[in-house]
Amino acid sequence: MTQVLHSTDASVAQIPPEVEASRRSWARKRRMSRLEQVGLGIGVPIALIGIWELASAIGWIDPIFFPSPSTVADRAWKDAANGTLAGDLGTALRLTLVRLLIGFAIGTVAGLIIGLAMGTVRAVRFGLGPLVSATYPMPKIAVLPLLLVLLGIGDASKIALIAIGVFFMVALNTLSGVLYSSPLHHDVARAFGFSRPLYYRYVVIPSAMPSILTGIRLGIGQALILVVSVEFVSSNDGLGYFIWNAWQILDVPRMFVGLAVVLVLGALAAWLGDLAERRLVPWAKR
Repeated sequence: MTQVLHSTDASVAQIPPEVEASRRSWARKRRMSRLEQVGLGIGVPIALIGIWELASAIGWIDPIFFPSPSTVADRAWKDAANGTLAGDLGTALRLTLVRLLIGFAIGTVAGLIIGLAMGTVRAVRFGLGPLVSATYPMPKIAVLPLLLVLLGIGDASKIALIAIGVFFMVALNTLSGVLYSSPLHHDVARAFGFSRPLYYRYVVIPSAMPSILTGIRLGIGQALILVVSVEFVSSNDGLGYFIWNAWQILDVPRMFVGLAVVLVLGALAAWLGDLAERRLVPWAKR
């Protein structure tokens, strides 16, 4: 047995230098620098915008319904110069952000509590699991008529719809993170007699944190989708109404300005989620 171990160690130690150098070279090539990541993240959208501009210039797309990026930018500049953009779009953005943030906060807190409870308490998991699984696939916008009856046509129904969408994303991902975390950590906590608060603080939440953050990032996107959607059909203000009203009067460049703002909000949310993941889960592979 000892001879086998010695022979194995010797074979590992006798890796040819050229093989080791090749392995390290491949490892360096597989790693992507932060500058390269940022370059790709900026370069690809710029390339797509350039293709869009070119297609509009040579007549591949109808400029009436798909104005070029330069036309949209010119319209945004003119509206900003005469104060229309800051007034209409600024007010719409503020109202949308208020609804989005309140609904997102309520849905995230509720999703974390229910997700952790289902992951750690069997009675809660078997009691609420079928209900959550059955209601999750239902389109959230389909619940809006019921919310309008219960909460009225004000902001309460819109915030409730956003919170429902975020809740499912956070709760299901939190549940998955708890269930599929390493059982060794839970066994060690029980062996050392951790109290319930210590068990959650040092074992359950840290082990499930990657999945929790994934749920939160998906919840942000879901919240943005729902707030714009509900403002399409049941609002006289907000970004959704801004876009829908521009479409109704066939002011297509103004509609694209509103869509661009939604894209910026989505990119900002993705960046904040990535930043939170780097800070809270530094051990995750990038």
